[in-house]
Amino acid sequence: MKARLATDGLRTEDVVRGVLIAVISLVAGYWILVPAEDAALGRFEGKRLAYIGIAVALQLAVLGGNWLVRRYERAHGMEGQLAPQARHVLQLLADGVSVLLFALAVFGGVVGAANTI
Repeated sequence: MKARLATDGLRTEDVVRGVLIAVISLVAGYWILVPAEDAALGRFEGKRLAYIGIAVALQLAVLGGNWLVRRYERAHGMEGQLAPQARHVLQLLADGVSVLLFALAVFGGVVGAANTI
């Protein structure tokens, strides 16, 4: 088995962090936003679910894009040469945007619940 280069795409920590953000967003989004009690909050429910969906899709798109870039690099014999630092920064930005969208969705749920009291 070939040793993995340090510059070969996303680091293991990046992948784990991205997957954890996606899974936590899905699970928490289901537990927080989908229950029947949330249906009384009105049309903002759809917007919050869209935030969660976009956050998860963003994480999956970055992970899938990185997989495609690594595959392209291997096919053309230039492993680790297509902007590994830029891909790392892109992953960090995607993580930040995903967490922000999740926070907005949860905050919207809290505000909506407070308004019904």
